[in-house]
Order: sequence, then C-alpha cells, then structure tokens
Amino acid sequence: MRQLMQPEAGTGTAVERTYEALREQIGRGELKPGEALRQDHLAAALGVSHVPVREALTMLASDGLATSRTNRGTVVTALTEDDALELADFRALLEGRLMALAMPNLSRADLARARAALDALETATDLTDIVTRNAAFHGMLYAKAERPYFQRAVATARLNLGRYLFLTWQKQDNVTRSHDEHRELLRLCEAGDDAGAVALVQAHNRATGEQIARIIREGWEG
Repeated sequence: MRQLMQPEAGTGTAVERTYEALREQIGRGELKPGEALRQDHLAAALGVSHVPVREALTMLASDGLATSRTNRGTVVTALTEDDALELADFRALLEGRLMALAMPNLSRADLARARAALDALETATDLTDIVTRNAAFHGMLYAKAERPYFQRAVATARLNLGRYLFLTWQKQDNVTRSHDEHRELLRLCEAGDDAGAVALVQAHNRATGEQIARIIREGWEG
C-alpha cells in the first residue's frame, strides 16, 4: 500500500475523518478500481485504529465506492460499462431536476459568483483543483434548488463516475469540452432559459457517461 494522506486532525470523529480521507483518495484515483482495502494497511497508513477503518469501509460500501467480499476482504468498486451508463442517467435525472428547481431562485449575485467560480476553474491547471472547482461550480447553482438529499446523492454519483475520468483526464480532451458547456450553461441561466439549462445539464451528464463507458471498455492506465 502506497503512502496515503492522513486524515486532518481535529475535524469530525475518527470514523468521519477516515471515511472522508478514503473517499477523497478513491475519488482522486489514488486507490484504484479493484484495489484491495486492507484494514491493517489502511490503519497504519492513516494513523488510526482498525475500528474507524472498519466503519469507514462500511460507509464506503453503502456509497457504492467499496465492495465487501465474503471471506476475501474489501476492494474499491470497479464499474462496468452498464454501471457507468446507469449512474450517468441517474445523475442526469437528478441534476436536471435540481437545475429546474434552482432556476427561479438564481439571483444576479448568485450568477456573478458562479461566473467568478467558472473563471477560477478555467485558469486552474492542477487536476485535483480542476475536479474540485468543477464540482463547486455546479454546487453553487444546485444549492438554490434547496434539495440537500438530491445534492448528496449527486455528489456520491459524481465521485463514483469521476474517478475514472480522473485517471485519464491527462490524456483526454475532456477539459475543453467541459469549459465550453459550462459557459453555455451559465449563459442559459443568465438568459432565464429553464428548459435549455435543464436539457444541457442532462446532455452533459449522459455524454460523460458514454465517455466513461468507453474508458472502461478500452481500459485505463493506472
């Protein structure tokens, strides 16, 4: 097991910190699909006891990010092509609904903040920063829907899919396409085009699902 980033001290319980650390490392592709999650190795690497690791793995399994195998331990969940397409469709439905609910509540100030977030996203060069700022941009818009359960479900689905893109974005032309679609989404929001914004969000998610399904089909390089 490679050296892993230890959970930040002083924030949340040991279980919460361990869960967040492992969740982030799966999302960044540091723990890859199919990789074994051995409790003793993780506990030593993260500087915690076995108890928070065991509970964190249970939480990751409920998110679909880890899979527990009887008498064979736990591994990072690997998606199939069908999984990727289903998760993308799930995201399209939820994010389309969030966008529809958010549109009437977006103020000029909200849109100005979203534009500033998009400017920062487009100037980011570090891949981790790009992924974080991308989620933040969408989150700013969806927050105005005031549907926290929807947003949590979207965040988990985004992480589950995004780790595959994270592993390959260095070799994909995804960033330019994403920036173009973000600019168009912001334009639609500013124009008050509810139907257009919803349609773009849904198309964006389904296109991402197709891309990830292709990545899975062709194989990614760890």
